[in-house]
Amino acid sequence: MKVSSKELVRYVIILLLTGVIFWYLFRQINLTDFKLALQEFNFWWIGLSILLSVVSHFLRAWRWKGMLDSTEHPTSLINSYFAVMIGYLANSVFPRLGEVTRCGVLHRTDRVPVSTALGTVVTERVIDLFMLLILTLFTFLFQYNLLENYFHEGLNSLKLSLTANWWILALLCLGGISSLYILFYSRWGEKLALMIKIKAFIKGLWEGILSLKHLKNPLNFWLATIGIWVLYFLMLYVITFGSPLTKELGILAGLSILVMGSFGMASPAPNGIGAFHSFVAGVLVLYGIEQKDGIIFATIMHTSQLLTVLVVGSASLILVNVRSKKHQVK
Repeated sequence: MKVSSKELVRYVIILLLTGVIFWYLFRQINLTDFKLALQEFNFWWIGLSILLSVVSHFLRAWRWKGMLDSTEHPTSLINSYFAVMIGYLANSVFPRLGEVTRCGVLHRTDRVPVSTALGTVVTERVIDLFMLLILTLFTFLFQYNLLENYFHEGLNSLKLSLTANWWILALLCLGGISSLYILFYSRWGEKLALMIKIKAFIKGLWEGILSLKHLKNPLNFWLATIGIWVLYFLMLYVITFGSPLTKELGILAGLSILVMGSFGMASPAPNGIGAFHSFVAGVLVLYGIEQKDGIIFATIMHTSQLLTVLVVGSASLILVNVRSKKHQVK
């Protein structure tokens, strides 16, 4: 997939910011501390975490397949899984590219229109955001005294940022509204050749979103959604048993790691690198874990999942290419 010069510049800026975050986080950690933490770590718990993550990816592929089957563009489970893992692999390089990439893979393997597949992905993201907000609320309510200051400081920072840049937000809103008017209502917009493509794309996008309304088996969808988040929790929580410093953390601490880790992964950094480490280490401080130990723990946790994505995603990419060549030969 081609990357424009603007996207490339944006990516370079993100990499620089990620590098600054990494420097800030790891300046207080030396190699000896990291080696000692690894020597004390029980890697069996990491293996279990990786296994749980692989199962969660299969469950996500199964849920996605169910949505696509409701759009008159059915696909196979194995191709859905390959597409999901290749999407994760793409996100490790270019943030937010994975969603489009996995739709492109499925178009190649099963001829599912990219716009329709992207519509289902958007729906997935909305549902997952809803689940994350529920978990955030649950975690906050049950640990209000502990997490109040943590969230309060974050909200204040966001508020100050929005207040300081209100004019930029106003210009973006005005520009967006003007663009929509030109494209959809003005005579000039109707004459644009691009207009036809945009309308077709939006139609396919809307078809994908409506897949939630026309699900053939809604129960399977919601069970898969709950299962995905249960597995997300377990794959992050079981790693805590591997370190002497975190093995005494309870379930509520595990929920806090899940919530803050999820927000870190949602950042524009490639695979949440930097943001994940910062958020998880920050919340671990509230449970009596030193900042440097939290950073080391978050690094081990994140690296294990990143390596899983790199290995399984690369294998999926190879298998998709091999299968495509076989079909071409036939």
